[in-house]
Amino acid sequence: MFCRIKPLPALAFSLSLLLPGALYAESSFVDHRGKTITFAKPPERVVAIVRSAPIIYRSIDAKADNIAGMNKDSLVRYFTKGIYADLLPEMAKIDTGAAQDGFVPNVEAILAQKPDAVIQWAHDEKLIEPLERVGLTVVGWQCCTEQDRLDYLTLTGYMTGRNDRAQAILKAQADTLKTLDGKVAKLDASALPTVLHIDKVADQIQVIANGSQNLALSGVSNPAADNTGEWWRTIDFEQLLVWNPDIIVIPAYADDLNPKDFFDNPVLASLKAVKAKRVYKQPVFARTPDAPEIFLTSEWLAAIAHGADYAPDFKTQIAGIYELLYGAKLTDAQVKAILESESNAPADQYVDLFG
Repeated sequence: MFCRIKPLPALAFSLSLLLPGALYAESSFVDHRGKTITFAKPPERVVAIVRSAPIIYRSIDAKADNIAGMNKDSLVRYFTKGIYADLLPEMAKIDTGAAQDGFVPNVEAILAQKPDAVIQWAHDEKLIEPLERVGLTVVGWQCCTEQDRLDYLTLTGYMTGRNDRAQAILKAQADTLKTLDGKVAKLDASALPTVLHIDKVADQIQVIANGSQNLALSGVSNPAADNTGEWWRTIDFEQLLVWNPDIIVIPAYADDLNPKDFFDNPVLASLKAVKAKRVYKQPVFARTPDAPEIFLTSEWLAAIAHGADYAPDFKTQIAGIYELLYGAKLTDAQVKAILESESNAPADQYVDLFG
């Protein structure tokens, strides 16, 4: 059940030290395309087209100085408001001309930044070919498995010369999930609560059918999962009533939806989760599924489903992880904001669980 953190089998890495005191001389590693990338020294100017890459790069490099450009969507989604804008105001000053229309690179704008490296999605060669055609070094990231997410940290460690930080973050995640797995393994597998993630409620209801989060880590199951690989699925109320989940989770990115919207909706009143007030808004650390702190979501959901023992001292843990990742000392108000405490106040036992 536990998704083990393992060395990346496809990401061979070599590091040469010129002097005993030298931090970094040359790194060579294999990206998600299977292409060998070599840097004589850590790149001083990096353009990140992948939306979450600036967050990951900032956490591993422990500074934003070397991020020369990013996708405009990164600014809009993460750095104009919310916890990242609060903790990392320097990110909003980074040039955002790297991409137009999703992940299509703006080659001219990227060249103007004179980057040593570009981080781009590897699933479509048309997103990379224009960059390499003009001589740019591209590190390809594949999407979107749990192992891919671990690889993002390792790849960034190789790029920045801060593999020590990458491994410390990976260890924090592995230790947390190993402890959680030991608790979840004792649960009756035939009686796990069902959890449905719903991000839109109107005439039709949009659910996450096959998301990348491993819900088994939290000791719950997803009635919408159908192994098609299709992330979202649109259903009607009749189908929702058939599934009748024990718990409903509202994704963190669904800004216009809160537990109260479910509790006040007479059409949804007969649902088991609504009657039991077990509808919850995901914390902010789940806003991007690729953030280095995303693993906290598994603990949070386990506590929602099974009780506080599955995430003991959770607020203290959040503060420790954000200090490790971003060098930030969170205030009590910031921790409450991360936990969506205000939105979740009407939900069953949320205050008892997380204060």
